[in-house]
Amino acid sequence: MSVVVENNEIQQVTGGLKEGQARKAHVVYKTSGTGKGEASLVCKLCSARKADGEPVQVSFMMKSNQAVNEEYHRISAYLESDELKCRNRECPTNLNGKPLKLKKRGFTKAGHQRYQCLTCGKSLTDSDGSRTHRRAEINLRLFDLLVSKVPLRKIAKLLHISQKTIYDKIDFIHSQCMKFVAEREQRLLDGKLKLHRLYLSTDRQVQITNWVKREDKRNTELYGIGTACLKTGYVFAFNFNFDHHELQEDIEAYARFVNDSARPKHHRDTARVWLEEEFEEAAKRAMKAPTVAAMDLIDAAAQKAKIDEAFNENLASEDFDSSTRLPAKGVLVHNEYTMLGHFLHLKHLFRHVGKTRFYMDQDAGMKNAYLSIFHNEIKAGNSDGFLVRSEKGFTVDDKRRALAETNALIRRLTGVPRKQLSSRDFIKVVTALVGEALNNMVRIGNSPELWLRYPIATMPEPEKVVAAITDISRYELQHKAHLYRKASLHAIDRFFMVARRDVNLLERPFHSATNQSRVWNGYSPYDPAMLTKLGDIYRVYYNYVNINDKRETPAMRLGLANGPVATEKIVYYGKYEK
Repeated sequence: MSVVVENNEIQQVTGGLKEGQARKAHVVYKTSGTGKGEASLVCKLCSARKADGEPVQVSFMMKSNQAVNEEYHRISAYLESDELKCRNRECPTNLNGKPLKLKKRGFTKAGHQRYQCLTCGKSLTDSDGSRTHRRAEINLRLFDLLVSKVPLRKIAKLLHISQKTIYDKIDFIHSQCMKFVAEREQRLLDGKLKLHRLYLSTDRQVQITNWVKREDKRNTELYGIGTACLKTGYVFAFNFNFDHHELQEDIEAYARFVNDSARPKHHRDTARVWLEEEFEEAAKRAMKAPTVAAMDLIDAAAQKAKIDEAFNENLASEDFDSSTRLPAKGVLVHNEYTMLGHFLHLKHLFRHVGKTRFYMDQDAGMKNAYLSIFHNEIKAGNSDGFLVRSEKGFTVDDKRRALAETNALIRRLTGVPRKQLSSRDFIKVVTALVGEALNNMVRIGNSPELWLRYPIATMPEPEKVVAAITDISRYELQHKAHLYRKASLHAIDRFFMVARRDVNLLERPFHSATNQSRVWNGYSPYDPAMLTKLGDIYRVYYNYVNINDKRETPAMRLGLANGPVATEKIVYYGKYEK
């Protein structure tokens, strides 16, 4: 697949062109090679502006639309309904698309509805094929223990079951959770839940699995990207760049068969996943990068130039070195494609939402992923994006000191302590401070964006800067101040934090001075698939079961639930009226 530009619009060309061949030169865009098998789309007009000293991003890495679509379908597969099909392969309903007509014929011993096909007479059930649970009552206890920081070995002892039984039941619980949340989120897809505007925070989390062989003590790193609603806390998606349905050896064999290594990366059939050869090349490049000690020898001007460049170029969103490896099971997905698939899934989920406002971590690739997927909504004025950079190195004492300074500032402005202000009055004060800060925007490095220094501190985010990545000049000053005031990553970062605290397998691993950058944690999983399954299970628990001080769940505040959902209705989904 190639791209051309007509009337300043990028368009796809699927036929009549060879790979890498352009139909004609264009006055605005050109392609440029940036590395082995890589290419970028370069804007000539922006290049001229950059030559004049204006800080602008001039190029974007070219990606495979096919790979983005594959990752989107992997991420959103849980929303696809499991339609009943006749088990008889020779049935006309399977051969020529004849409509399936069924008649109820009682229940199986396991309690599943039995049907009879009126076309061929064969019987079928609505069972998903999961095995019978002889001790079904412990499924509820297992669900509660999984989200209560209990290690798997401890769970096995408490429930008197084997490790294999635990893994089988986790698969069952994960399947039930996905069916349950699919039915609830279908209300978003159908437009039954009317949402005029959503303010969303998006960030990434790194998870590490243990090595499986003592001879190869390298870890596998997975990146999980999540998006949560700022107002309700509802987590709409939490996706890892890992696919347990594929096998690395099968992907490698297919890549050799079609000679993928001879093609540009954005034209490859296997563009979505990491191949062994390119992973080793990425690790070698990381090893050749200058260390901190070597950087000290570079003069200050050169260091500043490198920092400036980091804000403007398309840097890799994965950090590999000699201590990392590909997963022993499943395949590792290029993180850029997972981010693109994540935003495409959100776009599909929000198709009936009036407007969206995204507040994203200043992360390599996340900005480009959002702009690529939501470009039509951005052009129509229905979506805006902001980058948020928050200081992570504050101690608790530093945070309290910053918060005390903020409280003192508010008291000077209002004449009353902050605790005595109503929420509405507090918002007015902060909006006024943000409005003043809009007159003192700053540049960081060579960033193409102007950044606002947030005027107040909070415990989760004691110091941060915010930048708009979409054109908000059409808004009045008060509206701009309102958008900047709401800038925060707290909603998704809180989900990450409590997930690490509540799920043993998601706990942050520890480093030591003697392990040479290797990480091993007795509670971390060996199979990366466990991270994705436990992440999905905990998202459902967090949204629908876990209550706050007001006995509310994020799903209740969003409108997808009338009250806290009992775990029984999730684990045994399908046995209750929907």
